[in-house]
Amino acid sequence: MVERAEVQSLINRASKPGEPMLSLYLDVDSAREPNRQRGFEAALKNMLRALEKRLGSDRERKLFAADAGHVQQFVASLKPTAQSLVAFCRETDGFFWHQQLRVPVRNHAHWADAPYVRPLLELFDDHERYGVVLADKTRARLFTVFLGEIEESTGAYSPAEVRHAKSVGKDRLHSQPGFDRRAEHHALWHLKHVAEMTAQLADAQRFDRLLLAGPVDATSELERLLPKRLRSRLAGVISLPIEATPAQVLSAALEVERMAAQEDDLKLVRQLIATAAKKTQADTGLAATLNALQQNRVWRLVFAEGYSPRGCRCVNCAALMPEDRRACDYCRSAVQPEEDLIECMAERVVAIGGTVEQVHGPAAAMLKEAGHIGAFLRF
Repeated sequence: MVERAEVQSLINRASKPGEPMLSLYLDVDSAREPNRQRGFEAALKNMLRALEKRLGSDRERKLFAADAGHVQQFVASLKPTAQSLVAFCRETDGFFWHQQLRVPVRNHAHWADAPYVRPLLELFDDHERYGVVLADKTRARLFTVFLGEIEESTGAYSPAEVRHAKSVGKDRLHSQPGFDRRAEHHALWHLKHVAEMTAQLADAQRFDRLLLAGPVDATSELERLLPKRLRSRLAGVISLPIEATPAQVLSAALEVERMAAQEDDLKLVRQLIATAAKKTQADTGLAATLNALQQNRVWRLVFAEGYSPRGCRCVNCAALMPEDRRACDYCRSAVQPEEDLIECMAERVVAIGGTVEQVHGPAAAMLKEAGHIGAFLRF
């Protein structure tokens, strides 16, 4: 599980003025149609070719060729086990760091003196950290779920075994209520302890949302015992056996996260469309969004999953435009084609301090009706 501290360590170690580094974000999800025949290798080749065209000196091209060659060789032998690959390479000192992530990333390659970690840091901000408590009346297991991965914080435990008599004979007729009361007392003590452990985990891991899992009677009592600050983070209660595997817990947690993300996407698109309709600090549609971007007004770019328009870039002022232009709208200079206009726009937005959001599912369908793309504006 990649942590923010690890990324900061990467920055401190890898940044060297005058010694460029290749940063790579690559979609390698084999479940997606473009990647069925290892299409990610072709995507990588296209990104590297586009970067190479921007290089000036022979020295730059030589250094870049070494980094690009190493990364291409690595990807050619890669057996994807997750949805995306993040890698940083600088051949001049043999530096190479890579990690597969279980969350999607936008394809992007960057070559500069410092590792380009902004997309990685944005993943930390965009994906919530979940705490999951799987408990019954005698046992509990605590997990953290983040970036599509799961980590079990403690093993299953049983603080005290409470024996129930299977049948009540004459000698136990009067003592059975005592057994029952003792069992309930131990169950309550146990769940109070679980609530305390959950609070400790929340302080240590700083998770954003909490899930409770297990039998209804245990989760209902545990919810009541949680501190108020944790009850406010409760995202749901799911039914799972205490013996559930980490993979089963992860699957259930990711489904809750998917539904929450879907609702967040819908809220975002509704807000974008409503704001654009009032013509107050938002635009929708490719032409309007490109025009706002040219004026450096975009602070949040939003586009639908699967939308990949072609376009063009002015060779003089670098303005981005739809692909049907033969000359620049702004300076009338010649233009050159751009295969991935979304990537070009995203780079420009990030460069001026903005953020980029890709929406999925119903939100993507809603945005499609409004022109596939839009932006919230600074002014």
